[in-house]
Amino acid sequence: MAAFSSTIHVSSQVPITAGEVVVTVPGLLAGRQSMRRLDGRLQEVGYRTQHWHYRSLRGSMVHHAARLSEDLCELAESSQVCRIHLVTHSMGSVIARAAIHKSGLERRWAAKAGRIVMMAPPNGGSRLTRIPLGPFASSFPQLCELSEAPDSYVRQLPSLQHMSVGVIAAERDFVVTVEATHLPGQRDHAVLPTTHQRLISHPEAIEMSMRFLKSEHFARNSTTTSVRYSTRQCRIDRAAA
Repeated sequence: MAAFSSTIHVSSQVPITAGEVVVTVPGLLAGRQSMRRLDGRLQEVGYRTQHWHYRSLRGSMVHHAARLSEDLCELAESSQVCRIHLVTHSMGSVIARAAIHKSGLERRWAAKAGRIVMMAPPNGGSRLTRIPLGPFASSFPQLCELSEAPDSYVRQLPSLQHMSVGVIAAERDFVVTVEATHLPGQRDHAVLPTTHQRLISHPEAIEMSMRFLKSEHFARNSTTTSVRYSTRQCRIDRAAA
């Protein structure tokens, strides 16, 4: 699996033959260690984790999605992998959506297409794109792609058809509004009282992500339709089945 050598870092804590893989995809300007706490917790419960790192300011999201698509295909073709899940943050969520669509993961390898947790995903665009860039716009194609305009790249992406999607939004997010995180067909949606950047290391967000990968629900009691189980009032909105 040499194609992964420059982008995906495989944990040595879990045997390479572990069947379920979680690919973590960070957001804009994220460092290699940005999802380390999440990766570590996933490894503790037995997942094999692979962190997909990319230079977010070099190239468009279309470019990054094409690269991730190739890596997902190679991962899916491996006989050592029985299921592929993803946990993504911010812009990484949009790249993952595009890569899944481009790779045909849901169609060509339907049995291996697992679940995806998106943290603070700008599915409806990002409010950062309201800032006028003037002559610098061409230097930041990502911001154009994340526009809130109906005809923007992110707004034109198709929804996932078969993979179960769980979305976690940040209540104090000044990059992506809670409303913009929703995705048609999402299985579950939750809001945590934190900020955009701190969401990926928030203990509750990490635990909720693991619950969703296991059961397709964020709540501890998945039979409940409206849940408040944190002293800081985590809000969970159950999507209609």
